[in-house]
Amino acid sequence: MPLVEFNLDIILKYGQALYLANSQSNWVVDRMCRMTCIQDSKWQISCDVQQNPFEYKYAIGDYFLQGQSSIQWEKGPNRILNWNKDLAMTIKNKWEKRKIEFLLQTDSKTSIVILMSNHDSIQKRLRNKKDSKDNQKIFTMSFYMDICKIALGIEVQYYLITQGNNPIEFISKPFTLSSADQQYLNSKDLQFSKISS
Repeated sequence: MPLVEFNLDIILKYGQALYLANSQSNWVVDRMCRMTCIQDSKWQISCDVQQNPFEYKYAIGDYFLQGQSSIQWEKGPNRILNWNKDLAMTIKNKWEKRKIEFLLQTDSKTSIVILMSNHDSIQKRLRNKKDSKDNQKIFTMSFYMDICKIALGIEVQYYLITQGNNPIEFISKPFTLSSADQQYLNSKDLQFSKISS
């Protein structure tokens, strides 16, 4: 069972505290799951995670929990932590946002990868993280997205250009983002079509 440190950055009103409600404690919000404000707006709590998967959600309430009715639950589905080793972990979250990480593995001829979307803030170029074995390149990008925007349905697709005298353009079949926490999108399941040669 790993020791997990949960972190969230949020500014609260005077007299409020941040809580980490979770499946392991039957979603009870009490002082045992109250996070500590370690600096300005940074809140933190460490706990031994015994369940796998471990579901959790942040909640704002009175510091002394005078009334359970005043608890404000984070929007969106529960966050899910899956773990496979008993190693200590640090989790950094943002209130009502999900971290989306894209990872695209291509052949060595690919020079540019752009993520295109029906949502303006996602149209970005991926970084070439490193060249891997077997003449492959890995392109990555990550960002936080508001859970309410994800719920509306965001479609994305990859646009690729190969290097050389005659660059070739490819585009992937569109796919929809889900509200899963820290979603990893890998290229292995995608279909690409050539759009120029």
